[in-house]
Amino acid sequence: MVVSVEEIMLRDYPAIDKDETLEQATRLMEKYDLDRVLAFEKKRLVGIMTKKDIMIKLATLSTRKLTPGRMHVSSFMTPDPITVEAGANVVDAARKMVEHEIGSLPVVSSGDVIGLVTRREIAQLAGEFHDVRVVDVMKFLPTILRTTHRLLHARQVFLQYNLIFSPVVDEDDKLVGYLTIDEIADAFLAFHDIVPVRFRKERIEHLLVDDVMRLRPPTLSVNDSVAEAVRKILERKTKGAVVVHENRIVGIVTLNELVRLVALRSLN
Repeated sequence: MVVSVEEIMLRDYPAIDKDETLEQATRLMEKYDLDRVLAFEKKRLVGIMTKKDIMIKLATLSTRKLTPGRMHVSSFMTPDPITVEAGANVVDAARKMVEHEIGSLPVVSSGDVIGLVTRREIAQLAGEFHDVRVVDVMKFLPTILRTTHRLLHARQVFLQYNLIFSPVVDEDDKLVGYLTIDEIADAFLAFHDIVPVRFRKERIEHLLVDDVMRLRPPTLSVNDSVAEAVRKILERKTKGAVVVHENRIVGIVTLNELVRLVALRSLN
């Protein structure tokens, strides 16, 4: 079966004027339960803003003195986003995401935006791959976050290794939680909203992974099928799962790995 982008895309998606505030944009993300918004200027698509953009730019010297209500989408968005035609095969869309290292594609028809396809919609299709094992697609982690790590360190790790999901261990190397781009971005947003400007430089160093991580990460064994990975990740509405072998963390499977698998395999 050949699946077109139009068949799986989100027809109702968050859209905002590029001159609206960051605060309004994040409220829209929350309403739609998505980590991104499309930015328009006079009904013309001009950018896309994601939680990753927020994670990168917040808590820096240039934004440290501002609040979300005084920052604008235009300062955070990626301009001129890559798009995909509604009639394109989802395999081609997946390949485009992998090639450009992006997590979504606005869907266009006759030049107009009619939808949005994200990693999640494409990853769902990997649920057909019962014959592929987790060990064959998982990502090996060059480093693992600890509860005692500063959140600024976590941000650097996410950016350096292009992560969207990471397990978190305690001082005894026991798996106790997980962190995604969303938790980091949301923590910085709350920090800017609550902490007075004069205290930010000092207090941002006190934000720890333990303060914002989520508990009970979904886990997989190396011999589980990719279909099982898809089920657990989508069921928990997260971005990944931790792969464990003999009580030891050996890797992760995230939406990125699932999209890459769809890009590499035919759905015929």
